[in-house]
Amino acid sequence: MEKITIRALTDEDVEAYKEIRLEMLQDKPEAFGDSYENTKDQDLDFYLHRINNGSIFAAFLENKIVATTGYFIKQGIRSDHKAYIWGVYVQPKHRGNGLSHRLLEYVLKNLPPSVTVAQLAYTKGNISAEKTYKKAGFKEWGIEEKAIKVDNQFYDEIHMVKFLDK
Repeated sequence: MEKITIRALTDEDVEAYKEIRLEMLQDKPEAFGDSYENTKDQDLDFYLHRINNGSIFAAFLENKIVATTGYFIKQGIRSDHKAYIWGVYVQPKHRGNGLSHRLLEYVLKNLPPSVTVAQLAYTKGNISAEKTYKKAGFKEWGIEEKAIKVDNQFYDEIHMVKFLDK
C-alpha cells in the first residue's frame, strides 16, 4: 500500500477539504445528509468554520486528501459522553484496501477521554461501510426509514454504536 498519513485538518487544508467534500457529495449523494447543490457555492469560510468547529481528519497521499471523516461531541451535561462520527468517505481508486478502517480507528483513538460512546449511521445496502463498521466493533441499534431523500428516492439509514472501554 502507498504511504498514507492520517491527521486532523488545519486551516491550510481548507481548499483540499472543500474539493473532497464536493466530490463525496457528488459521488455518493445517498450517503450524506448534505447535498452538492446546497454546498457547491459556499465560500472557503464555510469550510474553515467546519474545520475549526469540529474534528475532521483526513488520509493524505502525497499531500492530497484521499479519505476523510469527522466527529462531533453531543452538547449538554447528559450527552457530552457521546461522539457522532460523520462524513466517512474514501475516493473510489483508494477503496478496498482497508483505508476507511484505518481512518476510523485513528478517529476512535483520538476521541477525548470523556467520550465513552461512539455512534454513526450508514445508508442501508452499503456493504463495504457495514463491514468496516462491524470490523471496528460497532453494533446496529436501529434503522431510520426514509432518512435521506435524493431525487425523489428514499434511503434508509442503519444506526450503529460502539461502547468504548475507558
